[in-house]
Amino acid sequence: MTEKGYYIDSLPSTGLVTFLALVKEKEIRPKRAGGWYLYLLLGDRTGEIDAKVWDKPQEVVKVRATIELYNERPQLIVQRIRRCEEGEFEEGDFCPSSPQDPDDMFASLASFVESVGDEKLRALLRLILDEEATASAFRAAPGGTKLHHCCRGGLLQHTLSLCELIERVVEHYPRLNRDWLIAGVLLHDIGKIEELTASRRLGYTTRGQLVGHVALGIEILERHVARVPDFSVETKSVLQHLIVSHHGELENGALREPAFPEAIVLHALDELDARLDQAYRVIEQTPSGEEWSAYVPALRRQIYCGRNGDRTSATQPTVPA
Repeated sequence: MTEKGYYIDSLPSTGLVTFLALVKEKEIRPKRAGGWYLYLLLGDRTGEIDAKVWDKPQEVVKVRATIELYNERPQLIVQRIRRCEEGEFEEGDFCPSSPQDPDDMFASLASFVESVGDEKLRALLRLILDEEATASAFRAAPGGTKLHHCCRGGLLQHTLSLCELIERVVEHYPRLNRDWLIAGVLLHDIGKIEELTASRRLGYTTRGQLVGHVALGIEILERHVARVPDFSVETKSVLQHLIVSHHGELENGALREPAFPEAIVLHALDELDARLDQAYRVIEQTPSGEEWSAYVPALRRQIYCGRNGDRTSATQPTVPA
């Protein structure tokens, strides 16, 4: 396997560099003096950089180039560039990843499953996590492609975060059914393991585009419920409702609005965890010294970044702006 070479966040300010990169964008652009050049946006898990191929533009992934500053931004003047073949690189080098170890997160999630008191419900959740394909996909799946937890392992990070929040909320509101909430947290976004992909870049599968994670989640639930003898019809309906109502409002993609306390709590905590992940990423991507972020369409607002420059978040992955 070919060595990766430099990561983008460790490239020198100037000089000749050789490294592997993912082509995230490419465009043939006109030269001012006539003719054409290839513009590239290259990326890996640490960031992105502009590159220009002045002669013989072609699709590539391995780069030999001179790095220089142009308008106070680093760019590459490419001397040699070629497409990498399979086996020459690690997939994980080109996609942002959760800073938390996926195996550790999965083990913690399994512990939450073991704490479920309802024997049948615990058996159902065990079956889901014990399925090899599901477990593997869960470890890698992102929580989204643009909005929240947009990284490999992001779905698992989001799910585990919600389990930890549930513990605190149930302590304050002891009338809540903790078993339903833990199950709802595990199941509400589980369709994303089939909806989204996180190999070299975040994206949607064909089924994900056509069906969506809510319907896929119902399919996954149905498939595993059939394997648990005498599973309660009422509990199954509760789990289905938690999946179809977790977006909250019909205009936001919910098939039903939350109809019992646990569904209300799941939606509220899901929204909280997702919005905070978005807000922290916006703060991290806002240039140092800027008091306010640019307008964020998904949040319909600017985010106040503070005055003191202390905007780090220990739980957020490094995600390109």
